[in-house]
Amino acid sequence: MEKNKRIVNFGRNIDFQAAHYYEPSTEDELLEILQQHRSGKIRVVASKHAWSDAIVSAAVIINMRNFNGVTVDDSLDPPLAIVGGGTQMKAVLAELAKEGLTTPSIGLITEQTIAGAISTGTHGSGKNSLSHYMESLRIACFDSSGNAEIREVDHGEALQAARCGLGCLGVIVSVTFRCVPQYWVTEKSTWCATLEDALTLEDQSPLQQFFLLPHSWRFVAQERRVSDLARSSPTAWLYRWYWFLSLDVGLHLGVLTSARWLRSRTMMHALYRWVLPASVFSKWIVTDRSDRILVMEHELFRHLEIELFVGRSKVKEATQFVKQVLQLADGQRESMDKHWQARLVELEMSEDLDSLKNTYCHHYPICFRRILADDTLISMSEGEELWVYSISLITYVEPREPFYGVGKFLARSMAKLFGARPHWGKWFPLSGGEVDELYSGLEDFRNVVHDFDPNGVFRNAYVEEVLSLPSGEANSLQEN
Repeated sequence: MEKNKRIVNFGRNIDFQAAHYYEPSTEDELLEILQQHRSGKIRVVASKHAWSDAIVSAAVIINMRNFNGVTVDDSLDPPLAIVGGGTQMKAVLAELAKEGLTTPSIGLITEQTIAGAISTGTHGSGKNSLSHYMESLRIACFDSSGNAEIREVDHGEALQAARCGLGCLGVIVSVTFRCVPQYWVTEKSTWCATLEDALTLEDQSPLQQFFLLPHSWRFVAQERRVSDLARSSPTAWLYRWYWFLSLDVGLHLGVLTSARWLRSRTMMHALYRWVLPASVFSKWIVTDRSDRILVMEHELFRHLEIELFVGRSKVKEATQFVKQVLQLADGQRESMDKHWQARLVELEMSEDLDSLKNTYCHHYPICFRRILADDTLISMSEGEELWVYSISLITYVEPREPFYGVGKFLARSMAKLFGARPHWGKWFPLSGGEVDELYSGLEDFRNVVHDFDPNGVFRNAYVEEVLSLPSGEANSLQEN
């Protein structure tokens, strides 16, 4: 145990000190920590790759890094994977690959632990989020008398809540899910003049993600589909190096040079109108293993991200809205279309929009990914629509106040206009009252939370605010 441990996240927008910091190695040790601090406040820290305040605790922080095993039970078809909550996704993928298996959904980043990934609804493109596939979880929590215990959660609303629980139910010890056989994916880049063109490609490339390039306002799709080939293309290794050097590194260096160091809007506009389009080879078709081609090295450069989720029926309008807000903030247009002006007047947000004019030049491709509806209570893609689209905006520039202004406006206005839900693990600017309107299962989630944590030990100010949870009886600075 360490005292007064400083915790700083990947994006460096979260920085705090915890009075008590633990890295338990056994379940008995974990339960002893919970029992000792059952009148305090406890949160779990993982890879610290999130940007929300979900991990913040001035009292007790638990790191589950020692719970990091992967066991495959191949007595069933398909096999089961039992994974320790502190196991990083890259380790999960590597261990499963040895058995010719992989996870049912693969996210863009593999630095997170599996517990952190499912607790915040981490997703890939073309399938459900990873949370959806969890068949059971073992969670260290409290009984009705406030004593620490470990529960097996494998059915009902408790399972739906635990699949994406923001750490409110307790400490995830392990998860169990059905693996899928390792598969290969064929990818090619395709330029699209309109959003409709990009959406149409999903019929033939259901795993694709696509990007809206700022300043040129063209779409480019990474068409992806499961391949009939059970092997990599001869040039797959070359493609991986091309992608790493030109996009994972080269694009980011261009962004940093133009936006952060020189702060040149002219260079930024040129980057997306001329330079980046010249580096995309639309005739290059490559096939590679799923856990190689569906991920990026997006953790190489520090950044901050907001990600908003809208239903398929509203993605066209939402995209037009985002584009016009960014153009107005960059000084590329004087006003938004009259339709949007009228709606914002109704929402009493027209002055907020006016305050953004000429304040911010967006400098990174806007990523769109399609996610199937989840069987959860509060993951961003649960709900009645079959498909949900995530719209991701990223900044590499500091200070971040201009981005915060645009991001907060987009989150608040799009929640009201399109029912847009911010990603729980990304920068999260909504208040509790605004979130209440977005999730029909939120009251059921609160009831499950109370059952697992009757005294509010696992709650911090963030989850209490955004989920409208009572603070409980625990003392946030209690030391035992």
